[in-house]
Amino acid sequence: MASSGIPNVSSVGLTGPYRRIFLRAQLRSLVRNPLGVLGLYLAVTFPLLVGGLSSGGASSGWFIVPIHLAAAGGATWWYTRRDPDQRVTLVLALLAIPIAYAELPWLNQALASGYRDPLVLTWERALTGFDPSRELAGRFPWLWLSEPLHLAYLSFYPAIYVPPMVLALRGRMREAITTVSGVLIAAVVCYLIFAVFPVQGPRYFGPPEGLPDGPMRRLTLLILESRSSRGAAFPSSHMALMTAQAFVALRLQPKLGVLLTLGMLGVGLGAVYGGFHYAVDMAAGALVGVLAAGVALRVHAGQFDAV
Repeated sequence: MASSGIPNVSSVGLTGPYRRIFLRAQLRSLVRNPLGVLGLYLAVTFPLLVGGLSSGGASSGWFIVPIHLAAAGGATWWYTRRDPDQRVTLVLALLAIPIAYAELPWLNQALASGYRDPLVLTWERALTGFDPSRELAGRFPWLWLSEPLHLAYLSFYPAIYVPPMVLALRGRMREAITTVSGVLIAAVVCYLIFAVFPVQGPRYFGPPEGLPDGPMRRLTLLILESRSSRGAAFPSSHMALMTAQAFVALRLQPKLGVLLTLGMLGVGLGAVYGGFHYAVDMAAGALVGVLAAGVALRVHAGQFDAV
């Protein structure tokens, strides 16, 4: 892991190709540590957070600024420590994902005014020929289909935390850090896109016609109404994180990876069927997840063996 003893480019006088090699090594070291990724993300988004709070007149949201600064400073400090406790790294990285998500309503109005749903709907209809998030449930208005799909959508929440915790409890901390790195990279990419390209998603325009009601549907709406962030639909971070988790698990925990892959498909179908996301949100989220998993596995290559 990175330590405070790593020199900078100017201190060692590197130029030309050696400079590029040095910078690449430092970037690899940063990406390998999830708190390095987190610290960089929080530093980049701090001006956006302040700008969004200032432009929106949301006086009640200023409490998040000291939390953001403390998290950025703490993540950077822990990342630069020599031989930090990996259990602390794991817990802090997992806790950071929902905290950073909660800031998004302020972040995504700093650079953009309004939302990009009309443009995304144009892509949706051009690619599919219809509006799946509004019409799919009406074509298949069956409670026995709706309830399992909503349950599958809810599987996202335990699926983010269980795989790395299982690895940690088994003493496989390097694999646990790799797992949470993939998830955090996926989250950071999605959150940055939300900041410059905010999309509300179809949920804010009412439920699909013909969608049957049921306990899982009501539970999903309860969670989304209390925990979701407006303007965070494209790409779907649910799909991105779930895909990253599934692809990393297929490498490190194959049996669990198969279950997560099925859950990933359920999240994708459930989100569109339930009218929470456009289909292109899920496709873009899956692409982000695959790339994030690939980066995490590559930078950690050689630190673990297949199981």
